[in-house]
Amino acid sequence: MAPDSGAPLATEHSLSGSAMTPARESCELTVIVGSLDAGTHLSECLEALQSSCVGLDAEILVVDASTESSLDLVRRRFSSARFLSMPSGTLVPALWGRGLHEARGRIVAFTIAQCRVGAGWARTLIEGIRAGATGVGGPIDVRPGTSATGRATFYLRYSAWLNASGGTVREIAGDNAAYDRAGLRAAGSDAAEAFWEVEAHARFRELGRTLMMHPGATAWFTDDTGLATMAARRFAHGRHSGAFRVRDGIRTRWQMVVAAPLVPFVLLARVARRVVRARGHVASFLTSLAAFLVLASAWAAGEAIGAFLAEEEARESLRAA
Repeated sequence: MAPDSGAPLATEHSLSGSAMTPARESCELTVIVGSLDAGTHLSECLEALQSSCVGLDAEILVVDASTESSLDLVRRRFSSARFLSMPSGTLVPALWGRGLHEARGRIVAFTIAQCRVGAGWARTLIEGIRAGATGVGGPIDVRPGTSATGRATFYLRYSAWLNASGGTVREIAGDNAAYDRAGLRAAGSDAAEAFWEVEAHARFRELGRTLMMHPGATAWFTDDTGLATMAARRFAHGRHSGAFRVRDGIRTRWQMVVAAPLVPFVLLARVARRVVRARGHVASFLTSLAAFLVLASAWAAGEAIGAFLAEEEARESLRAA
């Protein structure tokens, strides 16, 4: 899906055969899995999630944008999960948004097929929401054996949570988080076409809601997507980020455009500081540095273009009013 277009129509496949799918119209927890390549990572992800949800009033909802043939095998194996299919190329936030519309849970957790969770993951997130937090997130670490591009993706996206400890925080990683459904509704996220966690968190802060980090909800990331494909995804996400910053008054268009050439180096310095403080990550980061700079440059270019187009669109709206 183009980053600024509406979410495409989805088709649902619901399979019976296990206690994982509640018979009623609501449950305590829905885990929404955004999947871009069912044939590579989804089966292992679902195995971990099912183990984590054993004994809970929970459902797993997969929203997938890979080819139908690769999804068929996973669908037959995991008959207790619900599946929604969306067009190839749909971004993960749009997959999450579509899943949120269909979720039955009073608590909604988000993850991606590239993440693996531990046995206590689901219970930990539920306990955090029961304790009064609107959102609960966990640390994310990189799985051994992940490719250089996968490691670069990890450090660019998740390095802020390498040294995460428990307590109240400003941000959590949407790929490893759960939210109170009523809180999402109050923030307007429940009705959006896509779920962008940074925007939801900003709205939570305006409403005085709390985000919490819990070290017991760790997830491990792995990915073997090619560099060109991952750069295109980072560009698309960066474009949305740039437009959001301009529309929200965080930066002006020209601040974003002029600063764009420096952004990859700012990101490099920021991530390097975090990696140095994290045990066992220096060599992993250094050997993924070339891919990291490509992805950071793609993000910066996307932000600049998104910022430029956002202001142009705003001017067109004013002229038309």
